[in-house]
Amino acid sequence: MEEVSSMDEDIRLVKEVLNGNLDSFNILVNKYELNIIKFVYNMIRDKEASEDIAQEVFITIYNKLYMYNPNYKFSNWVLQIARNKCIDYIRKYKRVYESNLEDVKEIRSNEISPEQFAEFNETKEMVQNYINSLSPLDRQLVLLRYTQELTFYDIGEILNMSESAVKRRYYKIRDKFKEYSNVKEKRWRV
Repeated sequence: MEEVSSMDEDIRLVKEVLNGNLDSFNILVNKYELNIIKFVYNMIRDKEASEDIAQEVFITIYNKLYMYNPNYKFSNWVLQIARNKCIDYIRKYKRVYESNLEDVKEIRSNEISPEQFAEFNETKEMVQNYINSLSPLDRQLVLLRYTQELTFYDIGEILNMSESAVKRRYYKIRDKFKEYSNVKEKRWRV
């Protein structure tokens, strides 16, 4: 029920912006800015560029708001624009930034032992290496699923794929990760 009211609120805000109310656009920016920056950062791994791309995303949203189709979730439309901006950036610079260690928040707790912490870091590094090894489309799918916590249907809308194609691709990625992690674990134990 909450999702429907959020969608209704977005549609109302879009109509208000199209009628000249800039305050409504600021509300939309505040609502989606953090998600967009996180999504873009997870795609390109550059903090400053992520903020610049997020600004470009909102400029594009403002300039193309009249093209938004209210039959679809506004959040999906916004993420689709962000995805396209990331693709443009990656094509322009022909690389994806690797994770910058200073930008990765480390989880520390008094309750976990140094051994558990080391194991956590090894696992985190293995997952990040696997994600970095994926094709751009597969990486986007995984990031949308885990960082944005979207449904397969919503991911399909953003990536212009059917829900069943997204599911098939996702489960294939997940199965490959199981194989990848088994191979890595065997190497660590040797």
